[in-house]
Parts: sequence; structure tokens; C-alpha cells
Amino acid sequence: MRWYADLPAVRARQVTADAVWLVLVAASVLLGRAVAAAVSALAEPARGFTGGARDLARQLDGAGESAADVPLVGDELAGPLQRAAEGATSLAEAGQQQVDAVTQLATVLGVATAAVPIVLVTLLRLVPRRRWQRRADETRRLAATAGGERLLALRALHTRSAAELLDVHPDPAGGWAREDPVAVRALADLQLRAAGLRPRGTPR
Repeated sequence: MRWYADLPAVRARQVTADAVWLVLVAASVLLGRAVAAAVSALAEPARGFTGGARDLARQLDGAGESAADVPLVGDELAGPLQRAAEGATSLAEAGQQQVDAVTQLATVLGVATAAVPIVLVTLLRLVPRRRWQRRADETRRLAATAGGERLLALRALHTRSAAELLDVHPDPAGGWAREDPVAVRALADLQLRAAGLRPRGTPR
């Protein structure tokens, strides 16, 4: 299966289109990463709050352990501090849940932002390319068959514009009907070039 045309002009257009596709894919990836980073930045306040709550919980827990060593009133002092440490821990867990939710949202939005345009531009590139490949392979196989040149010439008469036909022969339809080898060859070559294929006998 051919991926690029034989003719330099057609091949150059295909390569250019592929390059544009690659640029658009890269731009989509960068855009998705930018969206993910922007949304993830919204979690910074929650990260700071979570970190502060954890630090407070550790300090209160340490203070409670120290207070427990105080003779006579150690348990009374340690109880409120331990409960405050537990409360700070709960706040830290809630903050972490908020951070996780925003991070997950950032990932989903980033992937979606990149994936949608990538899928669209890929379809817009692959569908016509696949259509061209089928047409080029079909034309090449037809040209290799007995009588294929005459069939290609007939296809040219049906598909090419009048200006294109008259450019290759002054009487294309009459020449084909008379089985004029010059007219048939010119029309077949026209159809080959229209498919991006090199006419037979043309140097590479």
C-alpha cells in the first residue's frame, strides 16, 4: 500500500499536510497540558490548607503527649489536645479529598482538551489519505492488467475535466473510440497522474 504519491508535486502536498497534522497534534497536547496545569493550580489553596492542618495535628498530638506526663493533671490536659489533634487531622483529610478531586478534574479536562482536536484532525487527515490510497492502488492494479490502459483512458474520459482532456489530445473521445494508441496512452497517463502515480515510461 502506497503512503505517498509518485509525483513530486502531489507528494509535496501530502507531506505538507502531514506536517500540518503533526503541528496540530502537538499544539493540542500542549493545550491539554496547559488546561490541566491551570485547573490543577486551583487546588493550591487546598494543598496549603491540608499541609497546615497536618502540621497543626502533629503539634497538638505532640503537645498532648507532653501534657500527659504532667503529674496529677496530665490526663485532663492531654484530652482536649488529643481531641484538637483529631479535629485537625479530619480537616487535613477533607482538604486532601478536595485536592484529589481537583487533580482528577484537571486530568480529565486536560485529556479531553487534547483528545478532541487530535481525533478531529486525525480523521480529517486519514479519511482522505485512505481514500487516495484505495484509488491509487486500484489504478495501479488496473494499469497492470491486459487492456488496463484502455480502461484507464475510459475512466479519464468520464472523470477528468474537458480542459484536462483537451490538454492531452485534441480529440480524446474520438481517439479512444478509434483505439488510437497515442490518444489512449495520453488519456491513461492523465488518469495515472490524477491518482498521483507516475505514468509508465516516466523516469523516476
